[in-house]
Amino acid sequence: MTTTTSHPAPKVRARSTRLVVAGVIALTALLGGCSASADSGTSTADEAASGALGGEVRSDAAEAPADGSVEQAASTSDADRQVIQTGDVRMTVKDPREAADAVVALAEGAGGRVDDRSEHAATKDDVGTAELTIRLPADQVSRAVDGLRELGTIDQLDLTSEDVTGTAQDLDARIHALQLSVARMEDLLTRATTNEQLIAAENALTERQSSLEQLQSERARLAEKVRLSTIHVALYGPELAPVAPVEPATGPQSFLDGLATGWDALVAVAAGVAIVVGVLLPWLAFGGAVAALVVAAVRWTRRRRTPAPLGAPAPVVVSPVPSVLPDEHEPR
Repeated sequence: MTTTTSHPAPKVRARSTRLVVAGVIALTALLGGCSASADSGTSTADEAASGALGGEVRSDAAEAPADGSVEQAASTSDADRQVIQTGDVRMTVKDPREAADAVVALAEGAGGRVDDRSEHAATKDDVGTAELTIRLPADQVSRAVDGLRELGTIDQLDLTSEDVTGTAQDLDARIHALQLSVARMEDLLTRATTNEQLIAAENALTERQSSLEQLQSERARLAEKVRLSTIHVALYGPELAPVAPVEPATGPQSFLDGLATGWDALVAVAAGVAIVVGVLLPWLAFGGAVAALVVAAVRWTRRRRTPAPLGAPAPVVVSPVPSVLPDEHEPR
C-alpha cells in the first residue's frame, strides 16, 4: 500500500502571501497616518489631498528643515526655562526731564531700548512728571534697578515673572508638525497628475503655510518677550512749595477810602434791609388783613350782644307839622 502526502496548492500559497503583504501595507499606512496626526488641524485636509492623488501618501516624507531662530525646548531644566519679566517703578527725582534722559541712556547702555516716553512740565498746581517704558535684557534688570536708585528715591517697585516654558514647547511642537505637513503637501504637489489633484494639493499647501507663518510669528513674539523684559518707569518731581499766607486787608487810609468804604457799607445794609422787607412784606400784608377781619368781627359781635339801658326815654319820632300861620291877606 502506498502512502500519499498532500501538499498545498500553489494558488493557496500565493493567496496567503498576498494577504500578508496587504496586512503589512495596511499597518504601515496606519502608522504613517498616526504620525501625521500630530497637528489635529491639518489631518482632514491631508486625507482629502491624498485621496485626490489616489491615496498615495508617503509615510516617510522628508523632514523639512526647521527655522534656526526657533529653539526646540526638549526639557524643563533651569537652563531651558522661558520666563517673561515685567516691572513697575515709581520714583521721586529733582528734575523729571533730566532723570528721563538718564533712564534712556541707562536702557540703551544695557543693550535695551525705549518703547514709550511722555513728559509734563511742572505748573503752580502740579509737579513735573515723566513716564517711560523701557525694554531690557532679562539678565540686566537687577543692574538697571541699581542704576535707577542713583537717580532719585524709589517710592514703589514691583517686579513679576511668568514662566511660559510650556507655551513655548507647545508652539515648537505645533510648528514642527506643520513643517512636516508642508513638506508632505509639497511632495504631493510634485506628484499631481490631474487638475483636481493639483488644485487640492495647492489649497492644502496654502493653508499649511499660512498656519505655519502664524505660529512662527507668535513664537517669535514670545521669544522677544522672554529676551527683553518690560519695565515701566514713572518719574515725579519734588513736592510743591507751600503757598505763602495772604495778608489780611487793612482799613481805609484816607478820606476818600473812608467815603468809599462807608458808601459800600451803606449799599450793603440797604440791600440787606430791602431783602428783609421783601421777605416780610407779603407776611405783613397777610397779617394786616387777618387782623382787620378779626377786629371787625369783634365789634359786630359786641353791638349785637349789648342790651339797651333801663328807664331810657323812648325815642321821640317827630313828624312834620303843616304850617298854621295866618295868611297875611286874611282879615284879622
